[in-house]
Amino acid sequence: MQQTRKQIDGIDKKLIKLLSKRMKLAIKLGKFKKKESLPVLDKKREEKMLKKLEKQAKKQGLDTKFINKLYKEIFKESRRVQKSE
Repeated sequence: MQQTRKQIDGIDKKLIKLLSKRMKLAIKLGKFKKKESLPVLDKKREEKMLKKLEKQAKKQGLDTKFINKLYKEIFKESRRVQKSE
């Protein structure tokens, strides 16, 4: 059990690092959008991404509803950080 928990902890650490990288890129994207007078929200892109991510999740045996919900939160936070820049 301890070994499994250590593995989970390691994965969580990696997820946090990856989310941090993603948000840094979102900030960079937000600066570009602001400079180019583009809207922060790109609903068509988000919808396209959700479909793609759900497809990938399904192939990995993950619940697509969970992935949809998770990524909607990630997108929401990405938009928030883009607006703050």
